[in-house]
Formats: sequence, C-alpha cells, structure tokens
Amino acid sequence: MPFSPEEAEEIKKELIEQVKKIPNADHEQIINYIEKLEPESLEDFIKKNKIQLEEASQHPEKPIFQSIVENQIPSYKIDENKKALAILEIAPFSKGHALIIPKQKTSIEKISKSAFSLAQKISKKIKKKLKPLDIKMETFSLQDYPAINIIPIYKDTPLKKEKAKEEDLKELQRKLQLKKRTTKKISIKKDNVKEMPDKIPEFY
Repeated sequence: MPFSPEEAEEIKKELIEQVKKIPNADHEQIINYIEKLEPESLEDFIKKNKIQLEEASQHPEKPIFQSIVENQIPSYKIDENKKALAILEIAPFSKGHALIIPKQKTSIEKISKSAFSLAQKISKKIKKKLKPLDIKMETFSLQDYPAINIIPIYKDTPLKKEKAKEEDLKELQRKLQLKKRTTKKISIKKDNVKEMPDKIPEFY
C-alpha cells in the first residue's frame, strides 16, 4: 500500500531535514525533487535509496547526478548512449528542458563527444516535437559533476524555473522518448504456399 498523503508529507519533511545536513550538496534541487514526489513515487524512491539513505552520513559527497546514473534516484529518462544519459529536468526553465548527464564523473572540459552528440540529438527532437523558437545549450556543474542544459525558448514565454507536474513530465517523456523499432516476424505456413509449376509460361 502506498503512503497516505499525511504519511508522505511527514516522510518528506524527515528526508528534507536529512538533506539539509549534507554538506556540499545542491540542497534546493534535491529538496525540490523530494517535494514533487507523489506517495507512490516516494515509496519507490525510499526502496531504491535504502542503502544510500542509511549511508548518507558516511558518503555525503555523492553527487545527485551520479545517483541518477546509477538508478538510485528515479528520473524521467528520454534517451541514452554508452557515455551519457538524457533526462527531463523536474524543475524546468521551460517546457522540454532536458539534461545530458555523463555516465562517468569528469570535468566540464572533458565532457565526451558522445554526450554532446546526444545533446544535439535531443535538441533536434525537441525542435521537431515541441516547436520552440530556439534552443539554448550550455554546460554546467553540480556538486562537481558536469552536465549539459538543453533549454527550449518559446515566443513570449520568459524562462522561469519552477516545479513541473508529474503528469506533464510523463507526457513529455512519452513525446520525446526514443521509440524502439519492432521487427515483425513473417511466418509462412506450408499449406498456404502454392507449388511452383514445372514450366514458367513465356510472355511476349
């Protein structure tokens, strides 16, 4: 059974207090993430992070992006390659704001070409699906873990960072997620195959 709304709020408060005690962390982003979780998502979050939460005091420096890459924090993944992961920002500046996170912690200067290739791929998909006027792309670092911001810019819509609704993020994920190609297997029953004639007629 998922937590009741009241239980969820109490657990969120407790988690937020723990987060505030973690040094060198982006408290605002992590707290925003926790506050957005629905009771079902909160239960899943706690199960996935059981060990991490218990060891938070021993490993306070673990970056949130590393936890996302290691599937210890759930995210809205839209694509990935061998070197990087593409997810939706949960507190976006605009509709379709995405992040490209290298799968290995590095410096901003050493972000791989594969990560930038994935960023270009996601930018093209955002342009095609969401029709922004432009796309702003920039590198940044959070807890010494680099990433690439992909921020769509729309006409008469100022950039403003605010929490996105879970249903909106799921809908965007559906629109932007890479669709796997399915190959149809064709089976031919022997009974349905007509035998070839001994001689093929000639046409003039």
